Amino acid sequence: MSAKRWLACVVLAQSALGCAPQGPHRIGNDATEYVVADSSLCPGLPSVSRYRIPVAYVEIDEQGSFQDRGQVDRALTLAAEERKSTYVVVFVHGWFHNASQTDENVRRFKCALNDLQGIERNSGSQVVGIYIGWRGRSLEIPLLRYLTFWDRKNTSEEIGRGSLVEFLMRLERVVKPEPTSLNKLMLVGHSFGASAVFNSIGQIVLARFLLDAEKLASDKATPAHSQSRPGLVSAYGDLVVLVNPAIEATRIVPFFDALSEYTTKRSDLFSPAQPPRLIILSSEGDQATRKAFPIARAFSTIFESYKSRRVRTPYGTNIELRERQLDWQTMGNVADLYTHDHLKQAKQTSWNGTCPSVDREWLSKSVDERRAEQARRGERETGAGWSKMFEEAGITLRHRGITVPSNPLWIMAVGRELIPDHSTIASPVLICLFDELLGDPAVVNPEGERHLKILRRSK
Repeated sequence: MSAKRWLACVVLAQSALGCAPQGPHRIGNDATEYVVADSSLCPGLPSVSRYRIPVAYVEIDEQGSFQDRGQVDRALTLAAEERKSTYVVVFVHGWFHNASQTDENVRRFKCALNDLQGIERNSGSQVVGIYIGWRGRSLEIPLLRYLTFWDRKNTSEEIGRGSLVEFLMRLERVVKPEPTSLNKLMLVGHSFGASAVFNSIGQIVLARFLLDAEKLASDKATPAHSQSRPGLVSAYGDLVVLVNPAIEATRIVPFFDALSEYTTKRSDLFSPAQPPRLIILSSEGDQATRKAFPIARAFSTIFESYKSRRVRTPYGTNIELRERQLDWQTMGNVADLYTHDHLKQAKQTSWNGTCPSVDREWLSKSVDERRAEQARRGERETGAGWSKMFEEAGITLRHRGITVPSNPLWIMAVGRELIPDHSTIASPVLICLFDELLGDPAVVNPEGERHLKILRRSK
């Protein structure tokens, strides 16, 4: 059977055997809701840890346009309600999912928001969830739906280039009208949802990285962009997290390369308190991106040519990269680009609705401790290679030393005990970690200003 005839059969099968609905799942008032988690929604949830969480849904159609602009208005209104402070979490789902009431990602998102509200209960912040829905599940037939890989991948990229950009930029202006706002904004993309996120704000993030780095390097007097913070590098909102991203590694190399270039010229460019702005996590149990994705990419790139390339690191070594591997593997599965060691949980802990208490300045302290250790050994005092043990959570975060210690881009593999497989969004332990990595504007900004003064004195 020829390729065209085979493709025609697949299309007919989709039409005849069960295409998923194309219209919006959330109409009118259903575009927002207030969720109170319970054991039926979140099994194992402690009875003392149930909160009323506002959630909004924004759906994007196949061509990247809003399904209903009324959803956009409701979401922005919900995020802009007067509160002491607001912690907005945006989630973009991946393959095989949508925004329906019965979708597993919808349920898990609500549970994650409930966990996060438990973390924030003493701060007075109200957690607000915004779920970005699209037609990740286009075919209902269990086996045949795997044939939609290429189609859904292309659709995720189309969504990222469409109205999602408008929504995310409007949302940022609402939540973070000033870069020092106490409100928090975290954007999370999963699988092909990570592809939509990266296609929508990837170039914005890269531009902000470079503009802020240039500002730090040259001491320009005017802000580089609307979210620029004194002495710090910004991206989108406060933090972008890509979980098991189904995106070619070639797409992240320009970020890695550019940041390495700036810090090679000046390794003290970033403040020791510089929090990560873009985090890429890949589960060791994710067979979809570790095995299936490379096979699919091998078929779709069969006529492309590749070569090797070299990336220079800030400390005089070079990373040899093969373009074929970068184009076939996802950006979370190229070990040479890992900025941190595999994140593992040494001991299992039960979730009691609270996070371990951690010093908000732990990152700068960890870098200082590493420098002191290097000084004792007579080594160059870079701070690279720092480590931090979160004893109550049973995890250790260790910097590999191929980037500067406070590089805003983090890439790492994650153990199965934290993210078991491709479909899991995040465990409570990781939610706690994200909250710590996101930082506290009231603490981080003065540290950034102090670093800026040090840079000025040393020029």
